[in-house]
Amino acid sequence: MLVKLPFREDFPPRNDVVFSIMFGDMYLFSSLLKAVTGHTLHAKEIISQASVTPDNVEHNYIRFDTFAKDENGTVYSIDLQNTYSETLIKNRTIYYACRALSSQTVEKGCYEKLNKVVVSFIMTSKKNNLPVEVITLQNQNHENYSDLLTLHNVYTKTVNGSESKELNRELKTFSEFFSVSTAEQMQEFYDCYGDTELGEVLIRIYGKAILREDLGNIQEREYFDMKITEQDINEAKKEARAEGRAEGFLKALIELVKDGILSVSDAAKRANMSSGEFEKLAGLNI
Repeated sequence: MLVKLPFREDFPPRNDVVFSIMFGDMYLFSSLLKAVTGHTLHAKEIISQASVTPDNVEHNYIRFDTFAKDENGTVYSIDLQNTYSETLIKNRTIYYACRALSSQTVEKGCYEKLNKVVVSFIMTSKKNNLPVEVITLQNQNHENYSDLLTLHNVYTKTVNGSESKELNRELKTFSEFFSVSTAEQMQEFYDCYGDTELGEVLIRIYGKAILREDLGNIQEREYFDMKITEQDINEAKKEARAEGRAEGFLKALIELVKDGILSVSDAAKRANMSSGEFEKLAGLNI
């Protein structure tokens, strides 16, 4: 059944700003957390980087797209990552997860009162041997050293291609949603999941998110700008040149635009040309 579905090529579901806005919603954050970790959230609010003010030192210190503090003190964060090198993303995950620990106040040496930190990363660019990779602190005998820190990496491409019956339907629904990059794919997502509560909520809240007039302003904030770093662009450039493409940097930029990771204006700026020149040179029909 064809219906008028919300979609913007410049702000697809896996756009960092769109993700931060959408998963500031209690229902979506809790549902994604449950699908990834199996944990049930009991919290009063979700903190989203799309709504955090620059002067809020406490919330800006923990640099994740969305996070919440459970009533038992556990800090849960969910972060979307579209483009990355393996070393970069691993180090970034550990760095900010440790920040979530070290930012806690320890009174009179009571380290036993530190709150647990559970970090979930949604990876959309590459596959992995496991749909969901769980990292914990263990010793050389694979015995639990501490349960203060747990990391979950979700590889959406692996989830989408998996036929394992052990994967819950909700995780498949989220992964398929984050893979939508065209209006046609949004229609396919609706046909498969539109009759489920989660699918309906994802489409509805996405529609509200892309109607916000402040999307561009939020995207220009330092937090979101840093997520697409020069290192990421250079990684794409190196891979392109390794394949023998002299025009590797431009082609890398074009791919990032087509994947909805960079806007035409941002890509043109990095290529030192106008948006019109970039579109013409790249042969983009945008």
